[in-house]
Amino acid sequence: MSRLRAGEWTATFGAAALLVTLFLPWFGVQLPQLQTVQERFGGGGVLNLLKTYAIDDWGSGWDALGWLVIVIALVAVGCAAWLALANATARPVAQLVAASVLTATAGTLAFVVVALRALVFQPGPNDLVVLRYGAWLGLLASLVLAVDGWWAIKDDRTDAPESAYTPPEPRPPPPARAA
Repeated sequence: MSRLRAGEWTATFGAAALLVTLFLPWFGVQLPQLQTVQERFGGGGVLNLLKTYAIDDWGSGWDALGWLVIVIALVAVGCAAWLALANATARPVAQLVAASVLTATAGTLAFVVVALRALVFQPGPNDLVVLRYGAWLGLLASLVLAVDGWWAIKDDRTDAPESAYTPPEPRPPPPARAA
């Protein structure tokens, strides 16, 4: 675990936080003034009994985000887990670089997709749907995962034995040409 650098630690933290936020409520319904509801739904008596409109959450991120957003988020979480595991177990440098690049790319894609789903393409009409705390925490976690995935690429370890570089001996000068 001491091999993990700050970029890997925080990317792993962002991935774990994103996974946890999928269990929190992301969207909810906020009804306008009661008078407006009664005008729209004709008094609301029977409709309210049938729970046509209810003031509660839609459930967790697993329920409200859609399968594509969840798959992309889980891919980003998996890449971050691979990055942490590859660094902790001293895998070859090529595997570390691949894990860093995939984590940064998948984390950025996850942030963009989660932000679009939460802020632009909300489930339902915009005047009734509100973001709950799970959405804000999920956005923050996916941003941490994306930024720190790029930080993990940038953070090069030059003092590691596998990063040591000994330059080759210089070549001898070419022989003089006879004129």
